[in-house]
Amino acid sequence: MDMEKISAEALNSAFSELMETPEGQKEVQEAGLTYIKQYLREESFLRKVINPVNITKFDTQRAVDSDTVEKVVDIEPGSTASAINFRSESPARWVEAPRYAIPFFTIASPMFEKTEQELFAYESPVIKIIEENSVKDIQEVEDTKFIEFCTAAIALSGNLLQLPATTALTTKKTITDGFSLVDANRLQTDKVMMGSTTFNDVLALPSEQIGNPLSSEIVKDGYTYNQLIGKKFIVTSKTNLVPYGQMWFFAKQKYLGNFYILNSTKFYINKIADLIRFKTWEVIGVGIGNVNGVAKVEFGSGVVT
Repeated sequence: MDMEKISAEALNSAFSELMETPEGQKEVQEAGLTYIKQYLREESFLRKVINPVNITKFDTQRAVDSDTVEKVVDIEPGSTASAINFRSESPARWVEAPRYAIPFFTIASPMFEKTEQELFAYESPVIKIIEENSVKDIQEVEDTKFIEFCTAAIALSGNLLQLPATTALTTKKTITDGFSLVDANRLQTDKVMMGSTTFNDVLALPSEQIGNPLSSEIVKDGYTYNQLIGKKFIVTSKTNLVPYGQMWFFAKQKYLGNFYILNSTKFYINKIADLIRFKTWEVIGVGIGNVNGVAKVEFGSGVVT
């Protein structure tokens, strides 16, 4: 069936008929769940930096100071070695492994409501409403919280390079200096993220500045991967979160942090008399376990005072 050829009225009518029975409501819920998960994977730049892992409540621990749960993650223990002669013995060292707790929080859309009568007259199909009003809002909050956590991490590590506010991206050294912020901590930069307006400056760099020319693929759906100087390249259209003049640098995920989704994304829909109600939410936990695994370069109007 060609969904593009079906009118909005026909889609809304079929949707309303499905909502008349419990079996139909379950079918709509399951379809919405699949649709939502696909869009979150495609549009959230957080999920390009740290791959999400689905867990259940049995993988979490109760928080001691609130009615919430958290996930306790071990951090690699430190180790050393020493050179000794044949008559010496290496010193003893008690083994201790640090760990950190990742608290969980909920991201939810409003409870959308629409009467059956008004649904028939709506100019857009209800699936479009769900996409615009819940999916994109949830993924934007994911990315907003991730930027907040990364900002807190660089406040602790000091991995921040601020260039003069009048500076523009005219040389690849601005980018490689960001690599050095991460690499100086015996790590290796794996991904670079910037907004589409900053990416336009990259496109304007001479080809000899960045080696092989960048892929000519047009940036779609908020971001895309390219290879830039051997690093994965993430471009986002969310310039409200990553404005012009800001570039983020990340180590590989195992040297950076964790991202957990508790029981996957939920989609609720119900019909009470002639009133249709639907809502989307998820419970996630994001943690930066190694603050040295993230760095930031600011220049031009992106310099934050």
